[in-house]
Amino acid sequence: MPALYRIADKRYLPFRIFALPSPFKLNCDPQFSKECAMSYEINSILYASDLSPRSPAVFRHAVGLAAKFGAKLHAMTVSLPATGLPYMEFISEEKFDQIKAAGHNKDEELLRSRIAVFAEAHPEMGVSDVLTSVRAVEGDPAKRILDVAKHVLADVIVMGSRGHTAIGEIILGSVAHKVTMKADIPVILVPIDR
Repeated sequence: MPALYRIADKRYLPFRIFALPSPFKLNCDPQFSKECAMSYEINSILYASDLSPRSPAVFRHAVGLAAKFGAKLHAMTVSLPATGLPYMEFISEEKFDQIKAAGHNKDEELLRSRIAVFAEAHPEMGVSDVLTSVRAVEGDPAKRILDVAKHVLADVIVMGSRGHTAIGEIILGSVAHKVTMKADIPVILVPIDR
């Protein structure tokens, strides 16, 4: 049974929330200055996918949050830059750009098709009601996720986390860890591969 974590409306959810400052707003009524209520407002969510087989479980959380808060959902995936590969010296720059564009388009189409399959399998979730954009970008995954989050004015980032061991984290690092450490908005990490 997965661990359950408490969220603002006192429900328990099977994921962790890190770096929470931004969407929290303290609302105090002047008549009741001693009693203040905290409200949680989310208008835009960025779902970052690694296109792994377990990413639909992460997408489910992103769609659920978007529906709960009436937020716009932006989906993205990041492919690593194709620089420094051994075959680059044997092809023209124009051909290399074509290869990169084809790979980029393939990643975006794969993300779109997985979203379509999920939406068809789960019509009750209303994916088309919340999904605003789908994109594939290239570059350093953590940096590009943070760039897109700023571009779409995301209030929260939802992504999967494989849960490396402490040693693995030190040696390999992880995109989820880097995003969590550098983000100035909340990051929801959904455990995958468990």
